[in-house]
Amino acid sequence: MRASVLVTIGSVFAWAALAAANRILLLRFGLDPWTFTFVQMCAGGAALLATCGWGRLDLASFCRPATWVIGALRVLSAALYASVLARVSVLDSGILGAVNMSMVAVSIWLVFGRRPARCEWPGHVVIVISILLLVADLPGGLWNPAVLLMSLNEVCMVATTLLAERHPDNVSDDPRPRLQFTGALLLITAVLFLAVRTASGETMAAVWNWRLLVAGAAVGVALRAPSMLLTFWSIRLAGAQNYVAALSLLPLLGMVFEHSASIVGLIHVSHFEADNVPLALGVVAGTVLVVAARARMVRLAVPASSG
Repeated sequence: MRASVLVTIGSVFAWAALAAANRILLLRFGLDPWTFTFVQMCAGGAALLATCGWGRLDLASFCRPATWVIGALRVLSAALYASVLARVSVLDSGILGAVNMSMVAVSIWLVFGRRPARCEWPGHVVIVISILLLVADLPGGLWNPAVLLMSLNEVCMVATTLLAERHPDNVSDDPRPRLQFTGALLLITAVLFLAVRTASGETMAAVWNWRLLVAGAAVGVALRAPSMLLTFWSIRLAGAQNYVAALSLLPLLGMVFEHSASIVGLIHVSHFEADNVPLALGVVAGTVLVVAARARMVRLAVPASSG
């Protein structure tokens, strides 16, 4: 089997395991999602730096305001997603999060003028319909806390994508400096967020809870850092389009991990609904349609540009 396939499969499994582990720990120990995420990002960033080293780190990058905005948005996005996982299953959170593909496509169209190809739209429609059917089934519908938190999460992710699109540190194809930069940025930004969180007296007990510190550090080193590492590696070997297509399987894999944890008694509140599996399959189908349409447009553009 090709290395690109193995690495991509490993990346999807790692992200699914991370989502499931977050949900299990949040529910089992009643951890504060925000503090838990900040500790996790600190540990994950430190682990990336330990892997790549501090050598030849371009300090000029940290002089750009956009760099700090990207770092803050990434940490906030992770914390918001953890808050969603404290409320709905990994399967449901994955379905809700699939709206990112359509939001990014529309945002890039509005900001940069790169209009999605006509053949992409059927895939986006399938994705959005699958999400709306899930939202309609949740208590409160669009006003459900999980939906509102995921909406904020997606705004953060879309803003990160738009800023990273033109950021100088996102130009290099070499994953090592990008991983090194990402690790340093996440570590510093998460430490700042953790300091602010700690400064508020009402959260002191939550911040210094030994379960939270141990769980956050362990998940950051064992799952978050490898997930980010495998993501960069997968995109380099398999390409961004194939990686995005594979990532659409994350809700289904996360469901398997969460359901297994429920069976063995690690969590007692799963909120898993078998009726939502077809919606996850709809997200997969829609994503594949979008990726296939983009790949087709690339193939058509190559002969045109060479001729």
